Amino acid sequence: MKGHLKSLRRRLVWGVTLTTCLMWGSVAAWQFTSMQREMRSMLDERLIASAKMVAAIVEQIHPDPTLPIAPAKTEAMNSLIARDGVECEVSLVRSEVDVLPIARTGNAPDLNAQVESGFGSATKGGKLWRTYVLEHNGMRVVTADRMDVREHLVASMLRALVLPFVLTLAGIVLMTWWIYTRSLRPLESLRRELSARPPHDPSPVRSGQDVAEISPLVQSLNALLARINASVERERRWTANAAHELRTPLTGIKTHVQVAQLAMNGEPGAPKTDIAIEALHNANTGVQHLQSTLEQLLQLARVESAVESGGSATMRSSADDIVQAFQHACEQSAARARTERVDSQASVEQRIEPDAADPRWARLSIPLAPALLVSAITNLTDNALLHQHSNTAVQATLALVRHEQRDWLEVRIRDHGPGMATDEIELSTQRFWRKGNAAHGSGLGLTIVQHIAEIAGGELLMRPEEPGLTAILRLPSEPSAR
Repeated sequence: MKGHLKSLRRRLVWGVTLTTCLMWGSVAAWQFTSMQREMRSMLDERLIASAKMVAAIVEQIHPDPTLPIAPAKTEAMNSLIARDGVECEVSLVRSEVDVLPIARTGNAPDLNAQVESGFGSATKGGKLWRTYVLEHNGMRVVTADRMDVREHLVASMLRALVLPFVLTLAGIVLMTWWIYTRSLRPLESLRRELSARPPHDPSPVRSGQDVAEISPLVQSLNALLARINASVERERRWTANAAHELRTPLTGIKTHVQVAQLAMNGEPGAPKTDIAIEALHNANTGVQHLQSTLEQLLQLARVESAVESGGSATMRSSADDIVQAFQHACEQSAARARTERVDSQASVEQRIEPDAADPRWARLSIPLAPALLVSAITNLTDNALLHQHSNTAVQATLALVRHEQRDWLEVRIRDHGPGMATDEIELSTQRFWRKGNAAHGSGLGLTIVQHIAEIAGGELLMRPEEPGLTAILRLPSEPSAR
């Protein structure tokens, strides 16, 4: 698998190289074309300048083209016209058909056939020539360059430009590779630090924190490690507390069952039977408590999973969902209380403020799934009914309130029990905490409500009353999407 890994360094180097080649190649192609044109134009200008210079020299040496020219003057002209390196031929034009050459450089071809003024071409001796014809005062001056020599000059000029380009490109590739290798060293240091880290080490990663491009990655990694460590610690505490809480009812059940067995194994009689019945009753109570604790633990695990994943925060409850959840939770808690405590007259008095017909309810929604809202209200009403010491009904209120320039949904549950002191309120949302280490309850209800409030961005408040306590679940209200 390692051979198939993609190299970031190789990608960066190739990217810079291709970009450089594309940009420089475009500029070089434009420059090469322009310079070729300029070079050929310069060589043509050279032919023109040579022709004009020769015409001027010939006119000074032999001002009258109608007179014959002396051999000494011809020799002098041959020496003068050959000085600039351009092949040249000078002729006297005496008529349209009579052209008399009077001077020619040693390598110049016979150019008498070139009759038109200006640039042209001629092939002499298997070589292609570039020619220029100038007629002046009865004289014809023809200058010429070999095309192969001209193209050799152009090619030499191009080679002189291409070689530095290739060498510079090679240097760019090598320097880019070296720079990227050094620049990516913080990533290698980060890899080595993570490879050497023990599995249970939650300490922050230090490598790369001083590099602007890597620092956000390191910060995100440290935040992830912190969340993982917090989750592991929470699960460790959860496991330890759950084991402790489950051990107590299991021990009680085992003890009561053993008492019942001893009573049944003895001599029959009313006292023995009463002891066995009472022991089995106590064991059954312990089983119910154990079942309730397990259900609360499973519910807490689901809620905490929703808090960590954030999945339930995207679900919403409309006004109808909220009212139905409120009514269902109150009725469910009251029915369960009457079933579990036969002598109880448990009841929940429901109120909605303002009235359900108020138009504000139609525009209401909260960022919480209806099932979680039912769970939160059920836990609050169960807790209130558990601590209610009179036949007075538990008061449950569903209200819309204005707080901190924002609309909130409040669920207020008021009981008339012993209430809680300020320090007890601060401890009440901790797992497995129970007032005065009471035997009833699992100590998880308020913890579950607290986590559900966190999912929706709300809060759980406790307000002492005389007598009793009011639990307030406050959830942010938003306009409905309907």
